[in-house]
Amino acid sequence: MSRATVAALCAPAVALASLVLVPAQEAYAAGTTYYVSTSGSDTNAGTSTGAPWRSLSKVNSTTFQPGDTIRFESGDSWTGQLWPKGSGADGAPISIDSYGAGAKPKIAGQGTVGDAVRLNNQQYWEIRNLDVSNAAPATATPGANLGDFRGIGVHGDNGQTLHHFVIDSVDVHDVTGEVKWVGGSTADNKPGITFAQGWDRSKDTGGIAFLTGVKDITTPGAPTVLDDITVENSTIKNTSFAGIITKQYAGDAPGAVYTGWGKRATASDPNFTPYTNVTFRGNYITQANTSYGCNGIYLTGVRGGLVEGNVIDRVGVSGVETNMADSVTVQHNEIMGTHLAAGGADQNGLDPDIATTNQLFQYNYLHDNGDGILLCACNSSIHFGSVVVRYNVITGSTRWNLHLSQSAGTVANVYNNIFYSKTAPNMVDGGVTSPGKVTLTNNLFVSDQSSVVFRQESTIVYNNNGYSSNLTPSASDTHPVVGAPQFVNSAVTGPYGDENGPRLSTAANFALQSGSPFVDAGATVTGNGGLDFAGAPVPIGNGPEIGAFERGAPTIAFTDGFDNLATGTLANGTNGWRVISTNNDVSVVDTPSATDKSVRLTRTVDGGGTDGTNLARLFSTPMQGVVTIDTQVMRNDSQAGWFGLPYVYNASGVQAVSVAFARGQIHAYQGTTDTVLGSYTNGKWYRVTLTVDTVNQRFDLDIDGNRVLTDAAFRTSMPGIAKIAWYSNGGERGSVHVDDVRISRGTGYGQ
Repeated sequence: MSRATVAALCAPAVALASLVLVPAQEAYAAGTTYYVSTSGSDTNAGTSTGAPWRSLSKVNSTTFQPGDTIRFESGDSWTGQLWPKGSGADGAPISIDSYGAGAKPKIAGQGTVGDAVRLNNQQYWEIRNLDVSNAAPATATPGANLGDFRGIGVHGDNGQTLHHFVIDSVDVHDVTGEVKWVGGSTADNKPGITFAQGWDRSKDTGGIAFLTGVKDITTPGAPTVLDDITVENSTIKNTSFAGIITKQYAGDAPGAVYTGWGKRATASDPNFTPYTNVTFRGNYITQANTSYGCNGIYLTGVRGGLVEGNVIDRVGVSGVETNMADSVTVQHNEIMGTHLAAGGADQNGLDPDIATTNQLFQYNYLHDNGDGILLCACNSSIHFGSVVVRYNVITGSTRWNLHLSQSAGTVANVYNNIFYSKTAPNMVDGGVTSPGKVTLTNNLFVSDQSSVVFRQESTIVYNNNGYSSNLTPSASDTHPVVGAPQFVNSAVTGPYGDENGPRLSTAANFALQSGSPFVDAGATVTGNGGLDFAGAPVPIGNGPEIGAFERGAPTIAFTDGFDNLATGTLANGTNGWRVISTNNDVSVVDTPSATDKSVRLTRTVDGGGTDGTNLARLFSTPMQGVVTIDTQVMRNDSQAGWFGLPYVYNASGVQAVSVAFARGQIHAYQGTTDTVLGSYTNGKWYRVTLTVDTVNQRFDLDIDGNRVLTDAAFRTSMPGIAKIAWYSNGGERGSVHVDDVRISRGTGYGQ
C-alpha cells in the first residue's frame, strides 16, 4: 500500500508516533533519560539502554526533575503500581514513554493497587505509549472483584493549581472498577454496584481519571484545581465505571464540610472551582466486554472543555455526559451501541446534564444507541443551564430520539439535526418545567413508524421542522414541512468507526438529494456557526436546509499519488497540475520506489518570478467551507532553503495559510506571526494535514497525525481557496518531494 493508504487506515485515533512537535514557546528543556527493562538491574545507572533499571520500585523511589524522561522497554511487563515522584516545569515536563521495538510496555495493577499508574500532587507530566490494566481476579460471585480501581489516576489534594497533564497513545484496558451511583435506592445494591452514594463517593473509577480531594474532610482548606489536561490518540477498553473521568471535590460525604468546589447552585456560584482547559481527542472507548462499563466520557467540574474525534462504542448509560460544567464543546464524535448497564437508567449517546452552561454539541454521528440525545438539566433545585445542539446525525435509536428532562430556568436550542429511527416510539419526549424552554428549529424527523410521540407543552417550541411523509407534524409547529426526505442512502450499514477513528463520512448518506422538499426550506437561525455537518457553508442556496446537511454529500475535490505518471519532467497541465520550473526542475521520480512515485521540486538558481519553482492546484471556483489538504512531504537536501509545503491562497493571490520546511525547522504562520513548530529530519517523510475553515477564517494543522496548531488565524482574509501550492522562490535553494496529495471538502476531524 502507498503511504497515503497506510496513513488513512491509521489516522486519526491512533496517531503516528514518529513525530512529536511542540510550539517554539513551549520547547522542552533537556533533562536526563532513564531506561527501565526487565533484563536490567536497579544497581545500574539507568541512563543508557545498556545499563537500564529493572523494577517499578526503583522508578517509584526516584524524584525526577524537570525535563527528565523515563522509558520502559517495549515488549516488557511489570506488575504493581507505577508512581514516579517529582514534578516538571513549564516548558520542561517529565515524560514517560517506551523504547525499542515491540508491543507497548505493560503496567498491570492486577487489582492490588488503586491506580496502576498514579500521579498525586504533581504537575507537568506527559505519559505515552504504555499498556495499562488493573483487573482483580474474578470470583464465584459476579461483581465481588470490583473495587476502587483505575488504570491511570491523576490526583491532587494540596490546595494548589496543578498544570499540564498529557496522556497520549496509551492503551488502558480491563479495569475492574466498582460502580457507585450518586442517587437511587440502596435496596438495589448488588456486589460491586451501590446506590445513594452522593457526589464525592460516586463515579470515580475506570480507565483514566482526574480526581481531586482534601486531606481532611472536616477542614478542607483550599481547592485543588487541575489545569491543561489532554487525553488523546488512546484506546480505553472494558474499564468500569467509565472510560475517562474528570471530577472535582464537593464535600458532600458523611461528616464532610461542604465546599461546593465541584458543584454549583447557580451559574455564577462563587464556590464552584472547576478544572480548566480539558481536551479529550481522538480516542477509542469501548465497554463491549464488561457488564459494568458505563459512561464513555464523564466530564464534570470543568470550565473550558473540548471532546472531539472520539469513537465511543457499546458503552453503558452515556457516551459523553457533561455535568456541573461550563463552556464545553463536544464535536465530531461517533457514538454507537450505548445500552443499559450496571443499574443505570440511561442509554444515550450524548447528555448535557445538570448545571451545565454554554454547552455546544455539534457535528456528532450517533447511531444504534438506546437513546439518541438526553437533555437532562433535571435537578429541580438548580434553575439554570444552557446548551446548543446542532448539526448532529442521530439514527437507529430504539427508545428515545430526543428526550427532554429540563428544569425551570434552563434553555436549550436544538436545530438542524437529523433524527431517523425505524423502531423508536418516541421522537421528542419528556418535559420542560416552566419557565425553562427548549426550541426545536430546522430538525428533520424521519421514522418508519406512522405514530411517534412529539411531546406537546408550552415550554417546547417547534418551528419550521421537517417530517417524513408518514408522520403527523407536531401540533404546535408553526411552519412544518412534510415530505419524503430523499436521503442519499438511508439503508447504509457502515463502515463505522473503530480504533482507527470515526467514520463521519458514513453519516453523509443522510444528506439530501436534489428535489428534496427540505432543500432551502429551513428558517434562518442567528449565530448558526456557518457550517453544516460536512463542513459546507450554511446556506448554499436561497436558505438553509432542514436537517444537518446542505444539499449533497461531501466530495473529494482532488487526489493524486503520481504513481501512474512517467518518470521525468512533469509537464504543466498534467493531471490538472499547474507546473512552473523556469531554470529549475519539477520532475516525477522513483522515490520511494518505482511503484510509489513522488514529485521532486529542485531549485538551484533564480527563475519563475514570484511563483518560483512551483507545483500548484488552482480552483476557478474557490472552495468554501471546511477543506482538508493532506499530503506527504520530504526534504532530502543540504541547502535547506525555504519551501512552502503547502501555501494556501485566496482569489486575489494572497497567502492566507502558510506551512514551510526551512533550515531544519517546520514553520507555520498564526495570523501574521511565523511560528517554529519543531525540527525535521532530512530523508524522512512527514504527513502534513491542514483543515481549513473559510467560514470562520481558522485552520488546524496536524503533522503525522499529531495536532500542532488548533484554531489558528489566517494571515489574511480568505473567503474561498483559489490556489494550493508547494513551492520555493527568490534566493532560496534546495529540493523537496511531494506525494499522495488529497484535497477534500467535508468534515475536518478524521477526514
